[in-house]
Amino acid sequence: MPQTSGDFMRFDDIGSFPLPPGIDRGWVDENLSTKEFEEMCQKAFLMKIKAGVEIANYPQFRDMVRMFLDLIKDEAFQEDAYLIKKEHAKIPEFHALEGLNFSGDVRICITGPFEIYLAEFGSVIYEDILSSISRSLARFAENAIKSHLNVTCISLDDPSLGLNPELQPTPEQIEIAYENFDFSVDMQIHLHAPLFYSNLLEVKTIDVIGIESAKDEKTLDFIDREELESYEKKLRVGISRSDIDSMIAYFNQKHGVNAWKDEKLIIKAIDELENSNNILRRIGKAYDLFGDLIAYIGPDCGLGGFPTQSSAVKLLENTANAIKAFREG
Repeated sequence: MPQTSGDFMRFDDIGSFPLPPGIDRGWVDENLSTKEFEEMCQKAFLMKIKAGVEIANYPQFRDMVRMFLDLIKDEAFQEDAYLIKKEHAKIPEFHALEGLNFSGDVRICITGPFEIYLAEFGSVIYEDILSSISRSLARFAENAIKSHLNVTCISLDDPSLGLNPELQPTPEQIEIAYENFDFSVDMQIHLHAPLFYSNLLEVKTIDVIGIESAKDEKTLDFIDREELESYEKKLRVGISRSDIDSMIAYFNQKHGVNAWKDEKLIIKAIDELENSNNILRRIGKAYDLFGDLIAYIGPDCGLGGFPTQSSAVKLLENTANAIKAFREG
């Protein structure tokens, strides 16, 4: 296991982040190579750091599938079908951060091979194409690791595993999907459901299994500590909710307001539902169950659905305060 043996419950984030006011994804797609885009990424990244995130992910502003698949499919960039040339396998949001004088640890989120494959071909798996997609995505990871930034964690986001009943890869196909990610950094996999985690225990390249548990704390009951230990796997546990739509809907109904029209009410809703005490309680529960098997903690999922950057920062700050309180306690 590359990094986690000396690290314990470090605060990271999944990646996605709200766009600034007046900016939409159309603008982002048209301005990926501009100075304005670079500065926008840098500012959002520094917001995460200032809020207390210890291993911040580059701010993921675009569709998680398209940002990789569009490049992989571009024939001008291909070495072979669905195999991107190494020099073109770059994430603009991440490489924008190279302009910062930042020496801290950085996390890289890469959309997983199955998620990319499913979007392009559906659930019938052709192993040669899956292999090419996997090799392509590994090249994005390799280029990031080779940058001067201190990348200590690569996370593969494959949310359909365990959620989409039509996606039922064999053990051999799982190995094909992840065998190319053999790097000297922590390799996470981010799942949106816990049911599939046992299928990944024998994948040697995966060090850390990410489980969302803030929204539904019962998901931790599906994880067997002894099983994790026997396969030398660590956990990344979601300890603060990121389902902002549900949170605001509950707050509106409870108080008879429309918080969507008032950012102060949105901040109030976050402080009511996801205050540091609630998050601290979840950290304690996770620790009681898994102890030092927990390598990373943070929000369940990305914060791209939050209405403003300041509201996303508020959740990160509350999470940071809870982690600080746990460590002091």
